[in-house]
Amino acid sequence: MPISWHPCGLLNGKPTHPYAIIVLNQPVNVPALHTVIGSASLLVCADGGANRLYKHDGGRGAVPNPTRGVRRLSQASSRLPDAIVGDLDSLEKEVEEYYRSCGVLVVNDPDQYSTDFTKCLKYIRQWARTRRPHDYGQDDTMDVVVLGGLGGRVDQGFSQIHHLFMAENDPSLLKGRIYLLSEQSLSFVLSSFSAASSTTTASEARNDENTNIIHLEPGYFAENVGILPILGRTLLTTRGLEWDVENWATEFGGQVSTSNHIRAEKIEIAFEGPRPLFTLELDKRLTAGGDLGHP
Repeated sequence: MPISWHPCGLLNGKPTHPYAIIVLNQPVNVPALHTVIGSASLLVCADGGANRLYKHDGGRGAVPNPTRGVRRLSQASSRLPDAIVGDLDSLEKEVEEYYRSCGVLVVNDPDQYSTDFTKCLKYIRQWARTRRPHDYGQDDTMDVVVLGGLGGRVDQGFSQIHHLFMAENDPSLLKGRIYLLSEQSLSFVLSSFSAASSTTTASEARNDENTNIIHLEPGYFAENVGILPILGRTLLTTRGLEWDVENWATEFGGQVSTSNHIRAEKIEIAFEGPRPLFTLELDKRLTAGGDLGHP
């Protein structure tokens, strides 16, 4: 059975699953943040990510509330984080004091063998298992949207991509899907049928060709997409793009699919080999600065 994705649901308030947001210590894509924050079940800042959120919000809108310390105003930009998680080596004192005064949970995890990104994933997974509202019965699935950036240091950019793949492979970090929402793009790791169903045999996965169907709606994405073979050589078959391919080999150092163009409201991508990264260019109104990277 093909695996369906509805990324526009994250951007229009109609997500297919409940999701948490992680704000990394990277420049914040403010238009995208405004779009996703209102429907998030949980908002977590990774250490210095709290500085980014605070500077964006300017400390506005926190009103005392006896039940939790604050009342959140209706504006998405004034939403307080539910938790700040990390080793706190980047969290500014003023920011920490402000959020503590508003009743925000600050979790100091000194483990030097895990990153603040990983610590946030563990916190969200634990929250989904133990404290998530029971609106969804026994299902503790929780997607994660990561507010990050790929336009700064190269090693940090690769680290964010690494964490997407790592989370997908570790059930202690993620039960659901994980998306990277950066300055200009929304990116995620395409699923294999065997990854989506633990009972699926390898032959069934091959027969299904690991087909992913990405459903799109007008107004949320520009035309450019990329399918990147991060883990190694993969064979691609696509439908719905300007330059569709059939059993096309892609690998770094060889051929790579970048700057292809969306030409349908449904994109089909089948692959044989390691799971590739799929990236969609955001509509201009949702990019950092509105025109980042455009002349």
